[in-house]
Amino acid sequence: MNHEERVYCGVDVSKDHLDVLVKGRPAQFENTAKGVRSMVARIGKAHYVLESTGGYERMAAWLLMDAGLAASIVNPSRVRHYALGMGQLAKTDPIDAGVITEFARATRPEPSEKPSKTQRLLVALVDRRQQLMDMRTAESNRLETAAGPEFRKMVEKHLRWIEKEIEALEKRIDETVRADESMEAKARCIRRIQGLGAVCTATLLAHLPEIGTLSRQEAAALTGLAPYNRDSGKSSKQRHICGGRRRLRACLYMGAISAIQHNPHLKEFYRRLVEENHRPKKVALTAVMRKLVIAANSAVKNPDFCVVV
Repeated sequence: MNHEERVYCGVDVSKDHLDVLVKGRPAQFENTAKGVRSMVARIGKAHYVLESTGGYERMAAWLLMDAGLAASIVNPSRVRHYALGMGQLAKTDPIDAGVITEFARATRPEPSEKPSKTQRLLVALVDRRQQLMDMRTAESNRLETAAGPEFRKMVEKHLRWIEKEIEALEKRIDETVRADESMEAKARCIRRIQGLGAVCTATLLAHLPEIGTLSRQEAAALTGLAPYNRDSGKSSKQRHICGGRRRLRACLYMGAISAIQHNPHLKEFYRRLVEENHRPKKVALTAVMRKLVIAANSAVKNPDFCVVV
């Protein structure tokens, strides 16, 4: 099915329902395996386009892929900006389904690939670890303002449980990576870079599965570390990073903090930006983050290449 013949079907996803337009008329199906089968039986062969909706879209997208149908998961903010650009201010589920369809016709998104079982497990484990880390931070803050010894003991007990769960999760993450030959090979390459430890490596493997297949520019853009121009006429404004995958950016920030202390190449690079080029420390740290993800991508792409950062 070439681009000229491709038929797009926008699917507005919610927790319980899948909304589509069938010949211009709204139709609603349950967000279940049965509902997906009914939707396919009603619509037939098409390129289905779903917004990323906090995970509620995954089951439907994966079932469509299993059925041999093209399915794309797209960024909802891009769809919304497209709607506003077209003057579509109203927002309902049927309207959103129509907007997604029009967005797909205009942008022709590539079909998404279904992640492997190991990839899905690693994402779940890495995300759960981050949830527990956030809980630990919140409980540690509560410990400082505990009303009395009894409440302090309650918080400390919960903190001990969280620590044990984090330790168990980190062990499970390590076992999951080691069990997959391809993933373990990528991990070995990434860990050669000073500043990227076990946590950063697992996060990159989970949330940047494309690593090793990207260009330098693509790697920076996907992690939200590519500076974008803000020029108009005679005005040339300061460049800013934007977009990208937030979880990766948070991970690379901690990696950069480690790198400017223990990686001699990046330590010198950071010092030169701050002291000689008079860049703000935040800007210099962002540049180090960008170098780390580019180096990681290059290391996976060229395993025999000697990484110098």
